[in-house]
Amino acid sequence: MKRSSQTGGVLAGLLVALLILAALAVVGVFVAGMYIADNIHVQKSRGAHGETVQVETPVGTIRVQEHKNLDPKLIGVPVYPGAQREDDHGAAASFDFSFDSAHKEFTVLAAEYSSDDSVAKVKEFYQRELPHWIISQSRHGHFQMEFTENGFKRIVAISEKHGKTDISLASLGEPAAN
Repeated sequence: MKRSSQTGGVLAGLLVALLILAALAVVGVFVAGMYIADNIHVQKSRGAHGETVQVETPVGTIRVQEHKNLDPKLIGVPVYPGAQREDDHGAAASFDFSFDSAHKEFTVLAAEYSSDDSVAKVKEFYQRELPHWIISQSRHGHFQMEFTENGFKRIVAISEKHGKTDISLASLGEPAAN
């Protein structure tokens, strides 16, 4: 009898300890959530190039900047001759992520264009202009080329959309590289 009452006491003690740990975990998650919510600041501003939204958190800062008049040379990819900028699809934007005290940043620049020329003709232009780029995808009327160097990547994606050829250009990497 003594042995079963000792076992029951040990089990009850373990159960109480687990309940206390679970309660502490719930309180910890709640306190962490409150800390993060109190320490997130969002700023929105409008400048010459468009709107900028900056979100400051305890772990870093995220800044999204619209580029209504983005110079395509910043992306580092030639624009197809005669292609029209598709500003109704959000224009171009850059995203800067700064983390820790070192302020490491990562930028994404992107722009979308369209042409009345065929996908095949646009594809031929980019293969001729960018011969060292890797074809990363080519199927079902979609074609994508990529080039990675010194910590940044450039991408050209070509597809047919609504009877036109859609040309998406992007550059991802450190700001100095863009």
